[in-house]
Amino acid sequence: MKSAPQNVAGLSDRGVGKAVLPECIRVWNATATEYPREKTVAQLFGEVATARPDSTAVEFGNQRLTYSELNVRSNRIANRLRRMGVGAETMVGCCLERSPEMIAAFIGILKAGGAYVPLDPSYPKKRFDYMLKDTRAPLLLTQKSLASGLHIEDNMRAICVDEFDASDAPDDHVNLPLSGRPTSLAYVMYTSGSTGRPKGVMVENRSIVRLVRNTTFCDFNENEVFLQFAPVSFDASTLEIWGPLLNGGKLVIMPPQSISLEDLGRTIREHGVTTLWLTSGLFNLIVEQRLEDLRPIRQLLAGGDVLSPRHVRLVLENLPDCRLINGYGPTENTTFTCCHTMRHGDRVPESIPIGRPISNTRVYILDEQLNALPPGKIGELYAGGDGVARGYLNDPEATAEKFVPNPFVTRDERMYRTGDLARWCDDGIIEFMGRIDAQVKVLGHRIEPSEVETALRGNKDISQVCVIADSIDGVSKRLVAYYVASTTPGPSPSDLRKFLADKLPDFMIPALFIPLGTLPLSPNGKVDRSALPAPTVASSVESSTDVASTQLEKTLADLWRRILHVDRVGQDDNFFDLGGDSLQIVAVHSNLQKMLQIEIPVTDLFEFTTIRTLARHLGDKKPDAPSFADVRQQAHRQRECFELQKQRREGLLP
Repeated sequence: MKSAPQNVAGLSDRGVGKAVLPECIRVWNATATEYPREKTVAQLFGEVATARPDSTAVEFGNQRLTYSELNVRSNRIANRLRRMGVGAETMVGCCLERSPEMIAAFIGILKAGGAYVPLDPSYPKKRFDYMLKDTRAPLLLTQKSLASGLHIEDNMRAICVDEFDASDAPDDHVNLPLSGRPTSLAYVMYTSGSTGRPKGVMVENRSIVRLVRNTTFCDFNENEVFLQFAPVSFDASTLEIWGPLLNGGKLVIMPPQSISLEDLGRTIREHGVTTLWLTSGLFNLIVEQRLEDLRPIRQLLAGGDVLSPRHVRLVLENLPDCRLINGYGPTENTTFTCCHTMRHGDRVPESIPIGRPISNTRVYILDEQLNALPPGKIGELYAGGDGVARGYLNDPEATAEKFVPNPFVTRDERMYRTGDLARWCDDGIIEFMGRIDAQVKVLGHRIEPSEVETALRGNKDISQVCVIADSIDGVSKRLVAYYVASTTPGPSPSDLRKFLADKLPDFMIPALFIPLGTLPLSPNGKVDRSALPAPTVASSVESSTDVASTQLEKTLADLWRRILHVDRVGQDDNFFDLGGDSLQIVAVHSNLQKMLQIEIPVTDLFEFTTIRTLARHLGDKKPDAPSFADVRQQAHRQRECFELQKQRREGLLP
């Protein structure tokens, strides 16, 4: 079911439908701005490429593409796809790493009239195959470095975009006649599903345009430099990619390999990044570890989970030229629904608001009977306007449940029920108050614990399982799986982690697996989650004296204990078995480089995951002790520097 056309003025809600909407909420929902809602993404990109052909569109390391060059690359893909039968709303799989080829592929698919389906190369095969089958995509665009690891069905054709030959057809570089409408499908992005299967969210062209053209939450213009850093299977990439490219700005692409905080800071400085989006967990980490790296940023967007007030204050106090934007929104309403902008000097409350509805978006806070609640009352947040997705692919029941008719407007329009609890404040700002169900956010990703539970129940050695989200430090969260084994001995946490690695992406695999004799039940026979024991980590050591033998091992063990919030770490404990995740690996890496004063590839920490193996590896890399001459020369330079600073303070030098 597609969204019905509507006029822009209607977003003011001056006329309402059958339901009653308080006057103040109508005013707060008067978010209409004039924007090109009757144009597609491909049309708008073509206009920008024509107007700014020689301006830099994409930077990737030392590689630079102008808008004209990116347009030609995307035309070659579009023309070839059109010859292969891609037309209106044909879904095309995209298993591509971050690169200029990936951007050209997305544009080319949209120019051909199709819709792109981003598929993370790291997804396990079963999940990857399910998504391809669900979309019925006849084509998969990939690249040479990934193609050999893909198992393509007989009815699907795979094409490597980095092998496209410019001589395939002499006219492939020219613009082809565009097809599609503003309500045509633009992409399908998968989110965690409560039924045990991921759900494909269908987003239309107009929803993308509404996000990045003539909107008030962020500046989009030719002077902004955006960093494309989020996984393309994550809807933050919609903002990162189309924000600059539909406004004549510059898109800087982060290399696809595992990166460190130092890599991120270096990229920001070297490419002059001005606009950056971070998950709340990464935001906290970089603010703690490398706040100065954010100094070039003019617009810092953070979200995916509740922001830490302490870290927000650090940014506002130390980066006066940066405005911080707390972005809230489900994939089903195209990246952002509400935003709250904070600047230097603003008071920071203990609960960071999610702000106001962004341009061409409506927000309603309703009770169970869909009555609008006044300010101060807590209810479920519903999103309306041009950002609402079409629905879930091949799932009419879930679509009908979550995308419901909007009773507050006279037009045939739907609104999306988010499942989030919220309330209006008297000034029109919205506060997030939690969830009405078990859905959680971990590392910025939306996860249905029931999908993880379904995967675990597929293990024949488990009879019962319950997955919850546990707060590590009062801010960040991790998944914890409690399970009852059906065999003796039961499966180990490592066994279960390996079992899930074939079925779920890394961010959905629980950090901890806690074996129990039985799960606590409530009087009605359901699992009593409040009675589950506090999660603990079992170490391989019997006493603290067994932890480490060398100074380097002790240093590593102390660092792991602090980052992982555990009491003891054995030499042969695996970092991930102790509850570690990729973000904590980055935290360890940043701290370790400062402590040891040596360059360490972050990939080393993914490879050497025990204290013993990492200490041995780092011991081999440790530089020789400086000579006496080196130390004396360094001390001499420090004395000279001190004397110069002293003379400047005393006015003896300019």
